[in-house]
Amino acid sequence: MRFFKNFTGGTSTFGRRFLVASLLAIVALASIASATPLTGTILTNPGDTVFPGLVPPGTGPGTLLASLVAPYSFVTTAGTTSGSLVSAVYRNSSGTLDFYYQVNNNASSATAIARETDDAFNGFLTWLGFRVDGSALAGALFVDGTVAPVTGDRNGGTGAVVGFSFNPPDGAKILPGLHSNVLVISTDAVNFVAGNASVIDGGTQTVASFQPTAATPEPASFALLGLGLLAIGGIGRKIKARR
Repeated sequence: MRFFKNFTGGTSTFGRRFLVASLLAIVALASIASATPLTGTILTNPGDTVFPGLVPPGTGPGTLLASLVAPYSFVTTAGTTSGSLVSAVYRNSSGTLDFYYQVNNNASSATAIARETDDAFNGFLTWLGFRVDGSALAGALFVDGTVAPVTGDRNGGTGAVVGFSFNPPDGAKILPGLHSNVLVISTDAVNFVAGNASVIDGGTQTVASFQPTAATPEPASFALLGLGLLAIGGIGRKIKARR
């Protein structure tokens, strides 16, 4: 009984600190457990190369939080390649964020586009996929592209960079005048900030986009933590009263 009293904070602060730490851990685990990837996407850990999954047409993207259309242009020995990269962030039904991208290659471009990369996803879970129903997505940002990614990958180490490749073969690249399917990175993040993305083929152009940022407890988690702290206070008062 004496151990129980000390453990729960009868005369020691250790018990209270332990219980607070436990509650914080429960809140963190609850946030992770609540992350539900977009249907059809494939888990991609640092160092993985996968075949991105097809998100079933008609799957609700969630609530549109931000969008951006960024033009790109770079020069190679073949000439100038230009177009635009459309980026958007949606909050899905689980409360976590999905990052959407579409590469548009101008008909006048000198080369096809082989790859698109996105930064910085280190510290977050990622699932990769693509959508063929771009025109149906909220915001009227995307079109029904015709070029699917061949593979998706996440670099080793920290896993900061997530990429989509459109070759081999070269015929699978985003040719001049074509649009990629909508590329999806589903995450367990709940907040985002301005970020960067790159369009690559012989030359590279880095443009403005979005990236996840460190998560903070959602209102429900704060409420759970508050109830836990009240419970700790109640336990302390009861123990003092019994002594």
